[in-house]
Amino acid sequence: MALLSQMIRASAITGRPDQVHAWFGTRQGGRWADQTIRAAMPSAASYRLRELTDLHRRGVLTDAELATMRSRLGV
Repeated sequence: MALLSQMIRASAITGRPDQVHAWFGTRQGGRWADQTIRAAMPSAASYRLRELTDLHRRGVLTDAELATMRSRLGV
């Protein structure tokens, strides 16, 4: 919060708010990019869980093996 207060104070004194605008733009743009990428790309754990479920459905893995693998993934 202190950094933001100093930035606002500096922009009020100099009359140039471009530094504050750039800071907010970078911060919000980065957050938006992270959210978009997370939404588009499934996590590695969900991908592996899908593979394990498919192997269990085909009979390659037993119920106990599936439970063990799921616990390792933390799901």
